[in-house]
Amino acid sequence: MRYKVTLAYDGNNYVGFQSQRNGLAIQDLIESALKVIFKEDIRIVMASRTDAKVHAYGQVFHFDSDKKKDPYKLKGSINALVPKDIHIIDIKYVSDDFHARYSVKEKTYEYLINIGEYDVFLNGYAYQCFYKLDIDLMKRGAFLFLGTHDFSSFNTTPYSVKENQIRTISEFKIIKNKNILKIRVTGDGFLRNMVRIMVGTLIDLGRGQKNIEDIEKMLEKPSKNTKRYNITGSGLYLVKIKY
Repeated sequence: MRYKVTLAYDGNNYVGFQSQRNGLAIQDLIESALKVIFKEDIRIVMASRTDAKVHAYGQVFHFDSDKKKDPYKLKGSINALVPKDIHIIDIKYVSDDFHARYSVKEKTYEYLINIGEYDVFLNGYAYQCFYKLDIDLMKRGAFLFLGTHDFSSFNTTPYSVKENQIRTISEFKIIKNKNILKIRVTGDGFLRNMVRIMVGTLIDLGRGQKNIEDIEKMLEKPSKNTKRYNITGSGLYLVKIKY
């Protein structure tokens, strides 16, 4: 029996979704809850590992068990065993050929930037930007990311881990609502820190530290040695995964 699980979480208290040696991960808590419920060790397979401080509205994982549980009751049981900053939204039975990671067609992320006065209630949930930004110029820069490119200059995944760093971005929008900039990015796949580095690059563009030609060069001549700004993870949200 294969279960597909959709969940949301506040990433501030965790080292990321995936289990790591240096602290508590969301995966650890979910697998502990599943062990209590199923009375067996269960290893989950996630769609996206998400780093420390990164949040999610629509993370997905799957797991297998010979034991059949009612999805609605299972949802309630897991939610009762995990902290309140983690919440299971939905559980479904799926076929054995479904894979939380390899069946993904698109992922959508959002990054929030506060461009107004420092807001204590956004601490940990948005990047507090103290720079005056040229938003129209940032929108011009965002347009350059659309389409299929080698994103080697915009991620920290080494070639030894992922040799092919070509990805396709189908949506890259910057939406201003009062003092909040919402940057929405959809693509067929993302490499480590890729969204954060693209957003950081646009902030450098908006504050005059980079120009349009710099971004064009980073795309045309991809390099791991390119100087780039890896912005904090606390403003990043995994919003949706399409299968």
